[in-house]
Formats: sequence, C-alpha cells, structure tokens
Amino acid sequence: MKIVRLMLSPLSLLGAALLVVPAGWSEAPLTVSSYSTYNGGTGSFNYQDFTYSNCVASDCTTTGAFLSGGTGKLTDGVSPVNSWYDYDTPTPWVGWDTQETNGTDPTVTFNFANSVTINSVTVWVDDAIGYGGVYLPSSVSIDGTSFAIAPDWSNSNPRGYTFSGLDLTGSSAQVQFFQTASYPWIMVGEVSFNGSTSVPEGGSSPLYLLLAGAVCCGAFLIRARSGFSVHRS
Repeated sequence: MKIVRLMLSPLSLLGAALLVVPAGWSEAPLTVSSYSTYNGGTGSFNYQDFTYSNCVASDCTTTGAFLSGGTGKLTDGVSPVNSWYDYDTPTPWVGWDTQETNGTDPTVTFNFANSVTINSVTVWVDDAIGYGGVYLPSSVSIDGTSFAIAPDWSNSNPRGYTFSGLDLTGSSAQVQFFQTASYPWIMVGEVSFNGSTSVPEGGSSPLYLLLAGAVCCGAFLIRARSGFSVHRS
C-alpha cells in the first residue's frame, strides 16, 4: 500500500475556495425595496401610479401627490410593448406633464434593502413622436450624471435605454427624467438596475459562508501537524 501525504495550507485552501465562486456572481438584477416620486397625471387616460403599494389617503390617485415607502408600475417587471394611446385605463405607463402639478422633470429615488453597487440602469420610455404631446426625454440623470438621449423622429415604438459603467455604491439612487422642449409629456414604463449586493457584516450569503468555512478549515490544519493523508492501495 502506498501512502501519499497531502499538506494543505490555509492560504491554498482559501484560494481554492475563491476559484469555485460561480462566474457572474457579482452581476445580477438588483431588487428595489421602495421608491419615492411625485405621482403622474391624467389626460386621455390615467397615467398615475395607481398600483403603488403604499397609498396614503388618496395619494395614489392624486396628480402630483408625493409617493413614498412602496413600489408600483416603475418596478413591476412590465415594460409596455405599446405606446400610450394603445391602452385604455388602466395603462401600464406613468406619465408626467409639465402643465400639471409637480410634472416637470420628475425625479424618482429608488431604495435598496442593503448597500449595492450599481453597474447599469435601464429605463423604458415611450416615443410617440410628439403625438398627444408625448416624446422621448431629452436626457436622463442618474445620481447627478446626465446622459443625453438622441432625438428619434422615425421610430414610434417604446424602447429601453441602458446606461452602463456607472459603478455607483449606496443604498439608494436618484433617476431624473427631463422633458423635451415643446413636448410636455414623458411616459415611463419601467426602471431596472443591474449590479452587485454588498455582503452585510456577519451576513450569511453563500460567499460569506464559503470563506468562513475556509478559515475554519485553515485553523484546523494548523493544529493538525500531521496533516491529511490520502490512502491509495
């Protein structure tokens, strides 16, 4: 019988543990725990955020009322495939009009349960090429950084714009939409985030448990001077 002695150092074990972390672990959709904004308005149809989960009094059905502590149309996972005029009430769009209360260049503050790193933000908007006063935002600001949106007068389909390479860290993010001059309405259907969630102190994420286990095994190996033996006949 031949005995092969395998000595594992804590450092090598930790390195092995890191190697088995799945690829793409850090990049994933981020879940919004709540968002706050001024409610949308009404026109031919109702473009208010009437599905908002935390309605105080009649705020969810009041144009320009401040909404906070809940979620609604903007994070329900639905990106409307049709323009605003193809829906009756209830419509999946949230629309803001510069001529209505708190309807100019609306800001939405998105909150997360823990600190996150945001790598990209996608906004889903309508482009009715001016029909009914609805047009693309002229720009979108994310935590103070402005991104211009190129005019499009030929494609009237709703579409998503993804702003990447952000590397924003925190438990909230502000997204502001700027209306295009002479077009008072903007329609927003969905806002989504991609990035990574920080491991809370003393947390129990798979990565945290994996590294903690590696440290414990390393401590055991230090005490077991004789090491591990793998027997092969």
